[in-house]
Amino acid sequence: MSKEEGKQILQKDKKDVPPRLHIRYIIVVMCCVANAFNFFTRTNWSIVILSMKHAFDWDMKTQQAILGAIYYGYSVTPMIGGWLVGKYGGFPVLLSTVAVSSLIALLSPLAARCGIGLLISSRIIDGFGQGMVYASTIGIIAKWSKLNELSTFVSITTSGYSVGAIASSYVSSLLTTSTFLGGWPSTFYIIGIAGIIWCLCWWIVGSSDVTNNRWISEFEKESITTSRPIAQDSEVYNIRWKKLAISAPVWSICIYCIGDDFGLYLLGTDMPIFFKTILHFDIEMSGFLSCIAQIAFFLTTIFGGIIADKLIYQTKIKKIHVRHFFACFCLGLQSILLILIGYISYDWIAAILMIIAFGLYGVCTSTICANALDIAPNHSALVIGIAFTFSGVTGFIGPAVVGAITEIDNTLIQWRSVFWIAAGVQAAGLLQFLVFGSAEIQEWAKSADNSTETSSLIENSSRCKDRSK
Repeated sequence: MSKEEGKQILQKDKKDVPPRLHIRYIIVVMCCVANAFNFFTRTNWSIVILSMKHAFDWDMKTQQAILGAIYYGYSVTPMIGGWLVGKYGGFPVLLSTVAVSSLIALLSPLAARCGIGLLISSRIIDGFGQGMVYASTIGIIAKWSKLNELSTFVSITTSGYSVGAIASSYVSSLLTTSTFLGGWPSTFYIIGIAGIIWCLCWWIVGSSDVTNNRWISEFEKESITTSRPIAQDSEVYNIRWKKLAISAPVWSICIYCIGDDFGLYLLGTDMPIFFKTILHFDIEMSGFLSCIAQIAFFLTTIFGGIIADKLIYQTKIKKIHVRHFFACFCLGLQSILLILIGYISYDWIAAILMIIAFGLYGVCTSTICANALDIAPNHSALVIGIAFTFSGVTGFIGPAVVGAITEIDNTLIQWRSVFWIAAGVQAAGLLQFLVFGSAEIQEWAKSADNSTETSSLIENSSRCKDRSK
């Protein structure tokens, strides 16, 4: 395709003509794929380790140490990643972290054969990079979404987690039981190569914001910049650390994330093990059921964001009430289901309830992830980074709890205790969010150059809505 043909498709130089191809849709899909890659490399281990444990003679405690190792690194870097995104932009941070993770995936089979110490170390290093990925995508979406697309774009981006897990459940189960490239090692080779391909595509298409993208049309650029309270220039990035540190809405997001991620990481990591060891399904069926759970997560993530935007911008319901409703629907109902699973002895009923419970985590995206953009549009990546720094700790605490409780006797009674603990942590996170959560832009998050009131931004967004179709 010639350069002139490309301009015609993008309508790049015409301010009053909508482009045939909106670049922001490509950006949000690329961010979704980045999160898919990120989560594939984590959930892949939950399937592959079922075969690796026989090859390397790993006991349950060793398996849980390997599964949880990535979160030692993951829990440290989200806040750092959020700051880097605000200072230097999401493009270079996202590119470098995916590139490093791709290399580690390619080297994982070698690390496993060299010894458990090297393998765990590589998982920790991988966690350092992966901890920055989600904050990077949120920072990018904050500068690429229009106001009335916020929850939808965040949901699409976050749905990459379930896309990656779905692919991991199916692909890992299939390859692990095959002879292709030695079976389980092939899963690492495939995801490593896929990550490198993504990096090349992102290098060509991506950018941190609309002002630095060579493909975006003037029409689309103007429609985005006039509808969002986002500073497009990193030079105005100024953090009021003291006020941020004592902000109740920020801490509310952090505590909610701890409750949400404790259950999410626990089920995401150990659900295949529960299906196999407690419900007595084989590896292929365990992978299939895990895949169905991730599909449920994907659907609730996507439709949750769409419904949230419609409720906020097409009804008179206050934004904070929408966030509260989705929070209750997610962690409240989900906690009840976890407790019930611990008392059900019928395998298929327990499996169905587990799938529903895991699927409800997708609704949280319309609550907490979008809420960071509600209260601090210019600092959303940092707020999410801080929250994920705290909640990332649950990634290795959850598996450690499972390992400690089930080490001697791995039965439903022991898992009942695990589910009660998860439900309690989630309930605490939900209750405090209902009390301290906010959907208003915080004073500390407003810059001198970007203090437009939310009402006027909604009005501007509505005026641009018809022009951008």
